[in-house]
Amino acid sequence: MKSLFFLLLIIPQLALADVIFEKLNVTDSQGREIVSLRIEGDIEESDYMDFSEAISEINQNNYRVQFDSVVLNSRGGAIYSAIRIGTMIRGNHLSTLIQPNDNCISACALILQAGVCKIAEGDVGLHRSATDVEFELDQLPAIKQRERKNLNQYLTAMGAHPQIFWYVKNTPHWSVKFLSEIEKQDFGYYNATPEEMDYRLEIASQKLGQFKQDLLDTLTEKLVYGNSTENENQYHPIRFPSCTEQLFLEDSVEHIGINIEPKAEDIFEIYESDQGIEVDGHFKSTTVIPYKDEQPYYFSFSYFAKGKEVEYKERVTVSGPTVWGDAKTGEEFNNKNPDIQVSADKRSVTMTRRVANTGYGFGSWVLTKEDPQGLIHIDIIFKDKIVKTFDFITQ
Repeated sequence: MKSLFFLLLIIPQLALADVIFEKLNVTDSQGREIVSLRIEGDIEESDYMDFSEAISEINQNNYRVQFDSVVLNSRGGAIYSAIRIGTMIRGNHLSTLIQPNDNCISACALILQAGVCKIAEGDVGLHRSATDVEFELDQLPAIKQRERKNLNQYLTAMGAHPQIFWYVKNTPHWSVKFLSEIEKQDFGYYNATPEEMDYRLEIASQKLGQFKQDLLDTLTEKLVYGNSTENENQYHPIRFPSCTEQLFLEDSVEHIGINIEPKAEDIFEIYESDQGIEVDGHFKSTTVIPYKDEQPYYFSFSYFAKGKEVEYKERVTVSGPTVWGDAKTGEEFNNKNPDIQVSADKRSVTMTRRVANTGYGFGSWVLTKEDPQGLIHIDIIFKDKIVKTFDFITQ
């Protein structure tokens, strides 16, 4: 087996087009520089890369995002870009915010849905997608089916309310269904996801030395109630706690916050991945590798980490002994390099990767005539814990 590992580097920028990333020249109580991160105007296909670059700089420098949220004000645009941005928001534990008098319509609403906490004070509008891309009529059913599948998978992963699915599928693209305040409350657009709330609540309880119920009681006290004119036994919240408050990140009226998250050096979370083979210079997602000499295969993943660099291990195991080496140089691995260690039975190799923290990892290997047929098992290991496994079969 020969290694073809490489990593795609992302060079950060400070000023972007519709993805606006700005330093605010102020720090929080932990000394972290506070930056704002906003998405405004039409969502373009290139905005995903712009957003990725901003996230890379934020994580590399451990910046604090203002309001702990991506601020949204957009009438929509490219769905695929919105889905990729949303996936990155969820994977990086960021919230989403629509400020009063702003709006988030169409594809923007997909980004809104991704927040680990959502505050939608502005308008939220939903409808079916439309495209101005030309295609053959006989391709239309397959294209729409694929689009619905991707959209359903994304909304399901983001925990969207069932009614959101219905509005997205059934509201004509020339119309917009604007959500009422009651609908926004019912659909979770004023609160954190259960998973993130429990995640932060556990850390906050330990760090602050307080009982979980006492912390939840403080959130209840943040609500200002007004009597309903319809039913005196019902109450309507006038003001919801901000996402910063709901996730126990605030320690002052200036929304500056405390550090209720794991230590930066302990964070390495894989939230999206792919695997497959290379065919005629193109990547094809699959778990099956044709059993032939010089057949490349790959794995990739998006991850959340802090700091300039990350270190993890990649352990590849096959069904029998083989020869391990470098595909570029032809050099056989001999355990002289402590970062490349072949097991005594020649069935596995463990490689230590120290790379720039871009949020994206990619590795590739090539089958050789010495490799046994059968299962190939790849573990991504961080601090002696397996965080992701890729399984292939050669046949």
